[in-house]
Amino acid sequence: MEVNNKFGVGLMVLALLLSIFGSVGFTTNDSVDSIPTPNVPNSVFFADEPMQSNPFALVISANAQIKWDRNDVFLVIGDADKKSQCDGLTFIEMVNQNSEVCTSRDNEFAAIGDDNQSGLSWQAKSSEHYVGIGTFSEAPEDFELNVDYEVTMTLSAAGYFVMLLVFMSGFVLNRYR
Repeated sequence: MEVNNKFGVGLMVLALLLSIFGSVGFTTNDSVDSIPTPNVPNSVFFADEPMQSNPFALVISANAQIKWDRNDVFLVIGDADKKSQCDGLTFIEMVNQNSEVCTSRDNEFAAIGDDNQSGLSWQAKSSEHYVGIGTFSEAPEDFELNVDYEVTMTLSAAGYFVMLLVFMSGFVLNRYR
């Protein structure tokens, strides 16, 4: 067997295995306990550190499912611009009931989860995003929040196309000497 044939067969096997593993996917579960909750009603406060981004978003699809243990709390995911907008609000602007900026009714967030039973679903992007937390009532029932999350990574549509190209390249190398 020639070098081209061996390399071609190797490419085809690699593309086939990666397609199978990409279809099955990889899931990771974790939790974060004892997150302090704010006591300003219906205002969002963001974490200082961004969430882990998905640098391979073109080829790998990462879907996060987030659930929490309290029904008086909502979670949001926002980009860096939205975080800086919400962090720049004064206390008077935060408690203003007429404004929908940086509240649970704001539609400019990447994702909003206001029900702890259904949780929050979000597809991780390659850009910088932050998790924000807010309470519906002024006096929260507890001062700590426990969050469970599950991230499932699978091959995206573009990933399958790349695997098809790798498979076809291997086929061509194997077929023609």
